[in-house]
Amino acid sequence: MSTHRLPREYRMRPGRTTALIVSSGLAVPGAVLSVWFVGDFPGWVSVSVTVFMVSFVSWTIYRARQLATTADLKGIQVRGFFRRHRMAWEEIQGIDAAHNPSARTQSNAPYTITYAYGDDGKRRLLPYVDDLHVDVAREVRLLNEIWEELRGEGWTADATAAINVARGLARQQALMSGVGCSMFSILPLMALALLPVFVEFPEWAQSVLSPFAVLGAGWVAVFGITAWISYRRNRPAE
Repeated sequence: MSTHRLPREYRMRPGRTTALIVSSGLAVPGAVLSVWFVGDFPGWVSVSVTVFMVSFVSWTIYRARQLATTADLKGIQVRGFFRRHRMAWEEIQGIDAAHNPSARTQSNAPYTITYAYGDDGKRRLLPYVDDLHVDVAREVRLLNEIWEELRGEGWTADATAAINVARGLARQQALMSGVGCSMFSILPLMALALLPVFVEFPEWAQSVLSPFAVLGAGWVAVFGITAWISYRRNRPAE
């Protein structure tokens, strides 16, 4: 029996809270001082920006400390930035760990995060069930054991929810593929945009190969085509 391990609560570690406060405290003064002493802004603008920056950062730190994932006998409750959401154990379709795409661009982001899938097919992030705060493999295994015990003997997977989950994963993969390919296409597109500087083209071709057209429309085209192909390949069968 794994239910004796309940309730379980996942919150930001004190050390992470301190690091967030320190990093915010170092970033805010630079932005505020630049408004007061570097830019030629009216006094009311400087005051407004200062109040907004301090208020926004303070609110972000406060809400980050309030984020939590709680598991009890009734289900899993997720406390987000703006709202709370509870999923009963019988409503959950699965609990899985996944790679965090933001880890590529954020040095302090977790590499592995955890999602719970509801009966509506939507996946919901479980805050702080990640490799920065817990042993993800152990916690996901434990949550799945608890889910299997408390979801009820007559529980069966919802076929519609499974299709919606698969579609959501296909959309996520399509988005990641589109962003990745469009980023790798920047250098080739820049080379194509500079080609008219070194090679003489007809007038109609020069307008087509203008930097704005190549970099703007080209980037959008690469993203859209790649995302569409990825989604068509990974979407579930009807």
